[in-house]
Amino acid sequence: MDRDQRSRQQKSRGGSFAYSGQKRSLGSRLGLEKQKPVRPRGNASRQPPPDPVPPSRRRGAATQRSRTQPQLNPQKAGYTPGAPRRQRRVTQAELLRQRNRRRLLGILGVLAVLALGTIISINLLFKVTSFRVETFDRTTPADTGIYTEEEIIAALGIEQGSSLFGFSTTEKTIQLQSRFPYLDNVQVDIQLPGTVVIKVRPATERFTCMYSGGWMILSDSLKILRTDVSQPEGLTVLSCTLQPDFSPEPGQIVVPVSYNSLLQGEEATLETAQVSAANVLDQMLEEMEAQGLSDGVTALNIADLSNLSFTYQNRIQVLLGNSNRLDYKIRLASVAILDPDKGLSASDKGTLDVSYQQTDGEIKGYFAPDEPDPTPTPTPESTEEGDEAASADSDTDTTDEE
Repeated sequence: MDRDQRSRQQKSRGGSFAYSGQKRSLGSRLGLEKQKPVRPRGNASRQPPPDPVPPSRRRGAATQRSRTQPQLNPQKAGYTPGAPRRQRRVTQAELLRQRNRRRLLGILGVLAVLALGTIISINLLFKVTSFRVETFDRTTPADTGIYTEEEIIAALGIEQGSSLFGFSTTEKTIQLQSRFPYLDNVQVDIQLPGTVVIKVRPATERFTCMYSGGWMILSDSLKILRTDVSQPEGLTVLSCTLQPDFSPEPGQIVVPVSYNSLLQGEEATLETAQVSAANVLDQMLEEMEAQGLSDGVTALNIADLSNLSFTYQNRIQVLLGNSNRLDYKIRLASVAILDPDKGLSASDKGTLDVSYQQTDGEIKGYFAPDEPDPTPTPTPESTEEGDEAASADSDTDTTDEE
């Protein structure tokens, strides 16, 4: 029988490629004899039930468990007795957080080292070695007014050899401003590697303002230079509204109160609310300086923002009204006062009103001269005095005859 016939017979008997012989076990194929288990005599219930899982599968499952869950080493740190734990899988987000945390710790460490180095270098390297007093345009020697540079440097209270960053320049500036009122502006700066720079601008007496206890002498920036009981001469009289409880101190800046009599009992609009007495005064002084009137102004009145005025050379009072078109009003007044051909003469005295605005928006000025004082008429002598004088004359004549 050839191979093909044998294959067809096997398929017809037991299926495709089925063997006709009896199946042999693994032990018989290896030449081993299978031993029958010896059953002890007695009660058969004591014998353990047969294991449905073959030993080969048990060994495979144990091997798989040992591979997935390795035994912990009891000699390593962190070992706890008991059943072995299942290791948790580390996700990509956790790895990213750990990386960012390490990066942040590194940056903080670098910043800490830099800060420590900066502090050490500031305290050890930058020391005060010199002082310099200059003007705000950096010119030297500086004009310090009635004070000397030595007095200003001594008032700082900074010693040479001390740390250049061991004091506050703002506090030192305020200290000098209160200590030296005749310095209109002071500023303290530092210049590396070790110079303290003091910028100064001296103050000049410009205005005098009356308050409840006397007169204040003010600078161009309305800084109080000193106080006096009587009115000083040669200064511009400033009339403004002050706080009710105002108490002047040298070095203090005067801030006029904004008062408008036309707005009493009315709500201030956006335009009127933005107008302040300090801004109006600055605008008046700036325009007067541009028109050449500042040297001749002897009085300024900003007590009422609806009735502004100034006096020129104590002979012409200029009425400005409110602050609307203030620059044009001052230019019109300067033409009327300073122009020898179209304006007033040097001997005119009176009131120049440039506050009236017509319906078409044009502003015209009107001058009202002061009336001269009338000449007093002599009073006739009384009758009694005349009789007494006549009797005295008659007595004299009688004495002469005798």
